[in-house]
Amino acid sequence: MGNTVQADAKFLRRVLLGLVLLTLVTGGMAGLATVQAMTETPDHCVLLCQ
Repeated sequence: MGNTVQADAKFLRRVLLGLVLLTLVTGGMAGLATVQAMTETPDHCVLLCQ
């Protein structure tokens, strides 16, 4: 039974690490998109232009 507890703990640790890394990557992408949107000149239209 001790082996399954250790295996579960290792699995959950890997899942937690994966979620933390995924959160960091998506946060970085959102930050980059925000900076690009704030510094971009509004001289072209991409969506719903009239």
